[in-house]
Amino acid sequence: MWTPDPAIIVTAEAKAERARTSAEATVNAERQRRILAGTVIDGVRVTGRDEDTRNLTNLALAAQLRIAGGDTVTHTVYRDGDNVDHALTPPQMLALWQQSAAYVSALYAASWEIKAMDPLPDDVTADELWPVCPA
Repeated sequence: MWTPDPAIIVTAEAKAERARTSAEATVNAERQRRILAGTVIDGVRVTGRDEDTRNLTNLALAAQLRIAGGDTVTHTVYRDGDNVDHALTPPQMLALWQQSAAYVSALYAASWEIKAMDPLPDDVTADELWPVCPA
């Protein structure tokens, strides 16, 4: 007669926990995919690649320095994710960075809300669960 080994028995709770952990990993991957894909803000494609984020952050810092010095008209060329150049004033550059950061923050908040759902949706990548790009 077969005797079950308690060390290898998988309970329904353990199966559910594994499924939830897997779904939460999918949420994290979807959040990262959306960050990397980026969004279009005022006609400018902003992506979330590390080098693009670093560039935009540094340009926003330079814009802040210009604004603090009273310069609100000098243009800085920003090449977007579609390889299109945009001549932006310091206030425009700063606004682009602020909206981009707000979009990423909204993606994080959405991922936390999705993970808090009980039960989790069948498709955690569904567009209706995630913020709309601020066109």
